[in-house]
Amino acid sequence: MKKEIGKYIAIFLGIVCIILAIALFYIKISSVNAQTADNDLREKIEEEISFLDSNITDVMNKINNITVIKYKVYTREINDINNSSSQSSSGSSSEESQGSSQSQSGQEGGQGGSSSSQGQEQGSSNQSSSQGQGESQTQNNSTTVSELVPDTTLENNNQETDWKEISYSVEKIYSTWPTINLDFQKQGISAEIINSFSLSMDGVIQSIKNKDKKNTLINLFNMYINIPKYASSITSDNNKLNLYNTKLNILNAYTLVSTDDNWNNAISSITSAKSYFSSIISSENNNEDKKNSLQKTYVLIEDLERIAQINDKDIFYMGYKNIMQALETM
Repeated sequence: MKKEIGKYIAIFLGIVCIILAIALFYIKISSVNAQTADNDLREKIEEEISFLDSNITDVMNKINNITVIKYKVYTREINDINNSSSQSSSGSSSEESQGSSQSQSGQEGGQGGSSSSQGQEQGSSNQSSSQGQGESQTQNNSTTVSELVPDTTLENNNQETDWKEISYSVEKIYSTWPTINLDFQKQGISAEIINSFSLSMDGVIQSIKNKDKKNTLINLFNMYINIPKYASSITSDNNKLNLYNTKLNILNAYTLVSTDDNWNNAISSITSAKSYFSSIISSENNNEDKKNSLQKTYVLIEDLERIAQINDKDIFYMGYKNIMQALETM
């Protein structure tokens, strides 16, 4: 009797252990799935923040017709094999044509001096025709060269603002905002800073409608103010956060100079940008090549601080453009 009771107890305990094992397995799987989903959401939000960062700065630059290159340019030499082959083909064709002309001229020479003269003329004509074909072949295999047209900031600043292009760029942000807004809410980002972005975007649209250059730029900057706040909610990477805050202060200086000629506050903002960027340079995670690149960008920020003391907008825009290009390709 006792043996049977012990047997039942053992079976019962075995079943309990199996149930617990299955439950723990499902809990672990659920935890892993939740963590994966959380990571996926964070990566998606990081891309969305990068999208907002890039497009807002792009529209701000377009207000003053400033074009910022957002990629690094590398140069390399290539051998034009097609042209070499076509030149060789052209030379061979000419030689064959000349041989044919000489042969024909020799055959007709037996018919008299007049015929010989006609043969020479015909041979010359054939040779010219063959050479023409050779040149045509070279042209057909020519290499297409892409030419970079110089973009002068000093000249662009005097041009009219392209409101149609600006409207298109802002509509691109506006159309993606509902999706980004929902993702931010899922991540637990404060409703206050989400709504702040929405209100500023409404102000941008209204300012564009009125073709109000000053308020368009101010409202765009107010949109960008939220970017570092969004970034801080999904990453603990201080270099990224310091980079966003560096750009924020450079954009603030750009806005102050463009809208109010407020040079003193612009200089203060550039000084703050230097402070944030210094933290990136001093990071132990940067290798030697990276630090050299960062040091060059830091020099550009220092130059902009000096330029701001001259109180010349055109020169300031040149310095600003160089910094933004350096930051965009970092």
